[in-house]
Amino acid sequence: MDALLSRILKYLNGALFCDDYYRFCTYLVDHYLELLEREVTQEEVVRGAKIQDEQHMLDFMHRLTCTTGWEAFQKILIQHHMVRLDQIRGRMVGLRAKDIVAEMKKDVSDEEMLAHVSMICEEIDRHERIVLIGALYPMSIAVEFQTDLIIFGKNVVQFHSFDPDMEFSEKDLVIFISATGRAMNGFLASRGDLHPERAHSLLITQNPVYTMEEHKVSDHVLKLPGRFDGLRFNQQLMQIFDLLRIKYYQQYYLGDG
Repeated sequence: MDALLSRILKYLNGALFCDDYYRFCTYLVDHYLELLEREVTQEEVVRGAKIQDEQHMLDFMHRLTCTTGWEAFQKILIQHHMVRLDQIRGRMVGLRAKDIVAEMKKDVSDEEMLAHVSMICEEIDRHERIVLIGALYPMSIAVEFQTDLIIFGKNVVQFHSFDPDMEFSEKDLVIFISATGRAMNGFLASRGDLHPERAHSLLITQNPVYTMEEHKVSDHVLKLPGRFDGLRFNQQLMQIFDLLRIKYYQQYYLGDG
């Protein structure tokens, strides 16, 4: 059975409009650590999530297999968190980022790739929220990365254009995932109202144009080998997200350096 957080993200990432279900899921991700550390009342959740009909929240918890109310739901969330964390610990045993990097196809040396990964993890750690922007398939690849980072205490969300509360600030790290760069350019051209320039940004791409200073749009660029090869790009993304999970877990969650 999927962990409760995984079920929440399945709905949140696939949502098509902003309703009470979406607001509830967004609140759970935004306040995930708080929900693990103290008892939060149902009234706090309803007020904080701006839920318009409290029954919608109860119905949604019921659909997530919790039929006995908010207090039981919070306890299940904590229990599933501990189970997921144990699973992550088991998966991480013996894994080393440099071993994965050594097996990757890349345009740079092992040392340069490890430096890129360390830099991204540092940016993830120092920002309060991580916003992922890209096409449907790259976003689906990012779900395990998203889930694990939330477990580690980071707020990681996929961008939804219909979210009325979405606006960027200096507390955000925006990660654009686009083999060609079109997804990034399209977003920047159409959503200036959200002030993306306030956030720190990273582009993961195959397009070498964006590595050139005169064409650079994001603060950082991680250039992967190949050129507009969707299949290869998606395979590379899996490795990159695995690297980021391992490196962040070891360096920032465990503090092993």
